[in-house]
Amino acid sequence: MHRYDATKLLLRHLKDEPVVANLGPTTDELWHAGHRDRNFYTYGSMGLCSPLALGMALSQPGKVVSLDGDGALLMNMGAIATIGREKPKNLVVVVWDNEQWGQTGHQPSHTALGTDLEAVARSCNIPKTATVRTLEDLDQVFRQALKEDGPWFIVAKIEETEYLPVSPVEPEATLYRFRRSFVGQEMPGH
Repeated sequence: MHRYDATKLLLRHLKDEPVVANLGPTTDELWHAGHRDRNFYTYGSMGLCSPLALGMALSQPGKVVSLDGDGALLMNMGAIATIGREKPKNLVVVVWDNEQWGQTGHQPSHTALGTDLEAVARSCNIPKTATVRTLEDLDQVFRQALKEDGPWFIVAKIEETEYLPVSPVEPEATLYRFRRSFVGQEMPGH
């Protein structure tokens, strides 16, 4: 399964749910697959994709999707434990697991050498987990995650391909556009 094909598949199921994308190819592929105001692209913030999505999930009632990477989560495994502690019912974490540090030379990551991120998530008190290897399985589990309470933690095993062109996104513009997409929406506790 390739990340870009999987990203396009996930976008077909989304309406106005916020999506937070990990840096690099994940952000670029999300932009190319379907730029929208509720896409939050993270540049230069490795390890912070799922923590950002967690904060969003805790501050608003709708589903929030994190498109994270194995390397980024390995850098900040405390994020998985915090998701398990907070248990936001509206959070869906999808981990693109290519089993490598793709941006720094394609060195094998911990997941290539035995670390099982789904097992880590379960041990951190996240009961709704899955590891998928095909688009069909991802489609089924993701649709279930959008319908059911979470948090959900889905590890999607992917193969690396050539990277798409870098998306023309500026961090400040992303933040402004993303915040503006919530104007007029009632937030809990406000």
